[in-house]
Amino acid sequence: MSQILSQEEVNALLNGISGGEIETEQEELPDASATQTYDLTSQGKVVRERMPVLEMITEKFARMFGATLSSLLKKIINVNVMRVDILKYGELMKNIPLPASLHIFRMDPLGGSSVFIVESQLIFAFVDIMFGGSGRQTFKIEGRNFTTIENNIIKRVILSSLSDFQKAWKPIIELDVFYLRSEINPQFAQIMAPTDVVVVINLEIDLSFSTGTITLCIPYSMIEPIKEKLHGGYQDETLRSNKEWAYRLEDGLKLSEVNMIVELGRTELTGREIIGLKNGDVIPLDHFYTDDLDVYIEDKIKFRGKPGIYKGNQAVEISEFTIMH
Repeated sequence: MSQILSQEEVNALLNGISGGEIETEQEELPDASATQTYDLTSQGKVVRERMPVLEMITEKFARMFGATLSSLLKKIINVNVMRVDILKYGELMKNIPLPASLHIFRMDPLGGSSVFIVESQLIFAFVDIMFGGSGRQTFKIEGRNFTTIENNIIKRVILSSLSDFQKAWKPIIELDVFYLRSEINPQFAQIMAPTDVVVVINLEIDLSFSTGTITLCIPYSMIEPIKEKLHGGYQDETLRSNKEWAYRLEDGLKLSEVNMIVELGRTELTGREIIGLKNGDVIPLDHFYTDDLDVYIEDKIKFRGKPGIYKGNQAVEISEFTIMH
């Protein structure tokens, strides 16, 4: 049996729908009470865009920090940037493996505080290496705080890292980075609201036989005033050295000697006329004596000037600059 409706059946179906004789599904409207307000000022709407300059600063800091750790521990330590994330502060604190050593510091003139988070196993490895061990032994710290020796050693490491951190930022902004305090419980390190957005930099500390993580947390509101710089170009030592080279080149060019020629005029002669020239002959030129003369710099016309005498020597007085071709 054919499944195609005739024109009469189509018309009857349409009339039934429009007349209400045939029921159709009604569109469900959303419940107004179920809507939620949207706060346009919330930091949760931060665009997850890359900040290439911040990434380069972080890479530079990692290299410097690795050299500092190697010097402190008398052992080759590699520091690698694992990733740079943008999270809410509460999410970061909730996922910190406890116990941990949290170190709060400021970055003036940028407002607010930032925090270094060091894993406990990494602290024990540092202490073991510093006292002549291999750093391979594992420890458990549940139920106790870090000892005075452990706190002093990790604080020494953090203070050295803050010095490197300040130097890494110098090409972008002059920072005064200084240490505030340390905490072992994230609840006492509430330097901002849990909903505030932070930039999280995870550093992998490679001890050859094992690895650990140091996390750097910077409030997004702190770097927001300079975010245009973090999206733009990065002027490190290479660029500065290029500028210094350019200045030296400019100074060298200013001391270079060039040829200057003042042209009295021109004319055309035949070969017969040139052969017949003798002392006392006068050759007319294409310049009147009142015309300015062309002044050439390395075969290019640069000025025009009037001929004359200056301190007993023939001279030319510059009267006009010309466009070099």
